[in-house]
Amino acid sequence: MTDKLALLGGQPVISNPIDFEGHDFGTDDIDAVSKVIQSGEIGLGPEVKAFENEYANRYGIKYGISVNSGTSALHTCVAAMNPSPGDEIITTAWTSGGSIIGLLFQNCVPIFADIDDSYCLDPLDVERKITPRTKAILVVNLMGNMADVRKLREIADRHNIFLIEDCCQSHFAEDNGIVAGSIADISGFSFGGKHLNLGGGGMVLTNNKALWERAILFRDAALPRDGGPAEGKPYANQFLAPNYKMNDIMAAMGRTQLKKVDGYVESKIKSAKKIIDGLSNIKEITPQKVRAGVTHTYWLLSFTIDTNALHCTATEYAEAVSAEGIPTTGPYLLTPKIGPLSKNPFLSKPDLYGESKFPLDYNRENQVNYNETKLPYGNQLMSRNVNFIMTPNYSDNYIEKVIEAHHKVINHYR
Repeated sequence: MTDKLALLGGQPVISNPIDFEGHDFGTDDIDAVSKVIQSGEIGLGPEVKAFENEYANRYGIKYGISVNSGTSALHTCVAAMNPSPGDEIITTAWTSGGSIIGLLFQNCVPIFADIDDSYCLDPLDVERKITPRTKAILVVNLMGNMADVRKLREIADRHNIFLIEDCCQSHFAEDNGIVAGSIADISGFSFGGKHLNLGGGGMVLTNNKALWERAILFRDAALPRDGGPAEGKPYANQFLAPNYKMNDIMAAMGRTQLKKVDGYVESKIKSAKKIIDGLSNIKEITPQKVRAGVTHTYWLLSFTIDTNALHCTATEYAEAVSAEGIPTTGPYLLTPKIGPLSKNPFLSKPDLYGESKFPLDYNRENQVNYNETKLPYGNQLMSRNVNFIMTPNYSDNYIEKVIEAHHKVINHYR
């Protein structure tokens, strides 16, 4: 092995790409799906209800509402609050667009607060952004880490607003024994390629009966169903709502995969800790901060690099590591080029509802202008961000190669 970077013609650390399976899809999954198909009940049936109950029970939550994606889960969370046009929801700009699309469809206005070293919402900046228009705080537990949700819970209670938790990337993360998704008034999860992977689907969890009543109607075009809050009413749409239902085929897979997810998470945590330990003597690399008592479940292993000391950008660094046979990506959401979300065209242009500026100018003297959004700490932090996808099947030898590749690239740029 030479010290010359593969990017510059040297021998890569791994010459042939390794494709690790992310999940264990076996005969149990096939049998579960086949059973549903053979039953002829492939829509919203008994498997959906069973999966909702089993998933909610894992969190100690009373109500589970299954949906067809993580995006629809977050939309359902917002819709359950029944906000009015122009209501503000404070959230992070460093997240998938799916986190906030639903609040825009509900005619709410996202207000972006800065982040801290956890890459999640900074509670101090959140409280500074609260106004009489604020309806809720939407906290995103990014990359498997947990934000300071306890502090955000205190802020929400003090201001009498809702707290929504986006747990799409953070299944079973914990804060001193409290599981992600169980602190907020309502929370949303994604099953599209995350720790629990059904190829799609999502879940909404809440202990609040009023939120459940509206959420379970909302995911099903607000139609009365047996066992639901509108049971016995005429078959008619009770309010404006989409069709976000999960089907029994997906739910059956969810039930089998739920039995395996602990192993997936434990393996990712174990591998991530080995990599972090192997890079701990590199002063130019700083892992995503994990607060004391928090269990990060590592959907992604993420860190920042000292771009000044290394005289390279995070994008250049990621390209160099990738060339060594270790697929690595640069700054999350392409910060600062076109990310965070406040820089995305749908908000920066904006391009929302035809030629109108609704809801950004609704009942306001001045339209909300996302080009004026100031997120100084997050911008400097995330512009130095590098990410590595985690799967549950990394071998010890592969982990050693990951560590070797980073040392090789660091030594070059030093």
